[in-house]
Amino acid sequence: MAKLPAEIVRIATAEIGVSEVNFSNCGPRVNEYKAATNLDPREGWPWCAAFLCWVVRAAMRATGVEETPTFKRPTTAGAWALIDWSLKQDRSTWTLKSPGRDILPGDLVIYTFSHCGIAVSEPDETGHFRAIEGNTDQAGSREGGAVMKRWRRSSQVRARIRFRV
Repeated sequence: MAKLPAEIVRIATAEIGVSEVNFSNCGPRVNEYKAATNLDPREGWPWCAAFLCWVVRAAMRATGVEETPTFKRPTTAGAWALIDWSLKQDRSTWTLKSPGRDILPGDLVIYTFSHCGIAVSEPDETGHFRAIEGNTDQAGSREGGAVMKRWRRSSQVRARIRFRV
């Protein structure tokens, strides 16, 4: 059984409620998320993917999963670029485009509207699942400014990335 998915959910859940300062795409904790990417964390830029990069890095540290020559943690600030990152990894990740309802807790979910999150439930009979996302709000925006738990439809998922480590 893979170690990362459960730890990813645990760590992401603990971050619910973190917000940026004055809708600036910056703030003490938000800048920590952004520092897990390859961009300058002091600049104000959308940080949904940075949140995922930070969570994955923290989960890898907590579980002792290490980078290898063929498996590197994500460092991209682009939601859709997470798909490209995963496809370059070894069998430690499994990317499925247009996954339908094949979504499990701990999967990174990349949406059709250039946003991303972490699934924390499987889709129900209507295709809805719970996700924790950075840079969202109550309305489900991709520019919302906080880490929140959201209901999403599986039909909104462009791809899902599942960790096998």
